[in-house]
Amino acid sequence: MSQRLTPEQRVWLAAGVFTLVGWTLQWWRLHSFAATMDQGILFQVLWNGLSGHPFESTLSSQLSTNVVHGGQLPAIGYHRLGQHFTPTLALWIPLVALLGKWALPMLQVALIAAAGLVLHRIARLRLEADLAAMLTLAFFGANAVIGPTLGNFTDLSQLPLCVFVLLLGLLERRLWLTLPAAFLMPLIREDTGVVLVGIGLWLLVRQRSRWPLALALIAWGGGWVVLVTNVLMPLFSQDNSRRFMVENFGQYLQGQEQASSLETAVRALQQPLVLLRELVSPPRDTLLYLAGQGLPLLFIPWIALDSWLLMGLPLLGLLLAQGSNNPLSINIRYTYLVVPGLFAGSALWWQRHQPLFASRRLRRVWAGCILLSLLFTLGSNPNRSLSWLIPDSIQPLVYSNPMHQWQHSQQAHAVLGLIPSEASVAASTPLIPHLAARQVLVRFPDHVAYQTRAGQATPVDWIAVDLDQQQRYAVAFPQEQKALKRSLRLLKTLPGDGYQVQEVRDGVVLLQRNGPVQPAAEKQFNQLLAEAKQR
Repeated sequence: MSQRLTPEQRVWLAAGVFTLVGWTLQWWRLHSFAATMDQGILFQVLWNGLSGHPFESTLSSQLSTNVVHGGQLPAIGYHRLGQHFTPTLALWIPLVALLGKWALPMLQVALIAAAGLVLHRIARLRLEADLAAMLTLAFFGANAVIGPTLGNFTDLSQLPLCVFVLLLGLLERRLWLTLPAAFLMPLIREDTGVVLVGIGLWLLVRQRSRWPLALALIAWGGGWVVLVTNVLMPLFSQDNSRRFMVENFGQYLQGQEQASSLETAVRALQQPLVLLRELVSPPRDTLLYLAGQGLPLLFIPWIALDSWLLMGLPLLGLLLAQGSNNPLSINIRYTYLVVPGLFAGSALWWQRHQPLFASRRLRRVWAGCILLSLLFTLGSNPNRSLSWLIPDSIQPLVYSNPMHQWQHSQQAHAVLGLIPSEASVAASTPLIPHLAARQVLVRFPDHVAYQTRAGQATPVDWIAVDLDQQQRYAVAFPQEQKALKRSLRLLKTLPGDGYQVQEVRDGVVLLQRNGPVQPAAEKQFNQLLAEAKQR
């Protein structure tokens, strides 16, 4: 009879399973065209760095206020730093050169797995082995950890590892860990300095003798947020003030079309009743989010002062925000602002309550909560990473058979292989991550032209559209239905604008500007449009 695994072995096994399953699902998600535009944006941002133009992206330009509000064309030379200030992303440019489009999804899984192992080290400093292992298993089983990990790559996936390394350095009093992590944390994104402020507050409350270090962390984190959002980002574009402040915090601006982060904060503080309303609105989403975050931890974070100190500020930001990307969705990137504080704070709470873990009933309930979190994650099909197993919609039924996904992806990859690597392209959303290794890529049907560095409007060379996927999802999702209608309208006009159909395979259409006439492909194209019109 084999011996029972030691607590450390259980942790390493969990980390290994998390990594292998995560890599497998990310590989399948990208190969089967389930990844979307954000994945392409960050890949293009880093790919351009290989040619000496880091942080430039025509995809990101397409989301800029110049395009969205000003009606301009997406532009070569647009720097994403005006939307999100993310210097640490440059660290991964060599990895993109080595692994290509697979680099970022694989990196995301590895970063989160490494964060879990550092969390275990923190817990092991304060807790007995079985309790430290249980806490780490809760991390690897948390919906708020798994969901975003299986989505598009996000710059925030760097945050949990950085937070845990910083806390490990503070707890072990190791400056060689503390200083680099504290320096890098605000550079992950323009809002991650808020997390550092929370860590400084925690240090100030819990270890008062270290108040100079605590104040330094607060000053660096908070000061950087103010400097970046009000001085540095406007040097690149007005997106933060004209788009993100208005879209995320417009409820405090009373119709104002532009505001800096400082102006927004002042306006919000002048409206305490609105702030109180936003804290609990919408009530259902707020309660579900808090429950989902607390479930794998036995809801300990909500009674732990350390958790509130460490994650209270970023959580407050999420509760007070709005936007098209629901900040209270547990399966998207914003959870990474909160997760590190929840788990680190729980570890510190358990340090003072370890005798409770001796209860077999409590351990069983905790294990049940972790299992329940895993089941909720599975049922939510996070970021369509499990569409081969879980339907995307029940009524009407939208289910992506894995065999059909595989066959369709093979056909789509063959079509995309016809596009020259240096050509400018407009592509529908699921095709974008596979075409982002180029200087010019825009999303179809939003645009089929771009602006050169000289400011000249230029049509793209190639257009690639996956009508099959749009048709499958249009029956259940209004956004996909709208995109399908716009795509069909525009596709009908493209031959008159000089675009010739070059290939049609399994609903994937490829057109080339001033390309040769392909009678067979044109016939398939017209038949496809006729069939789509009848649906």
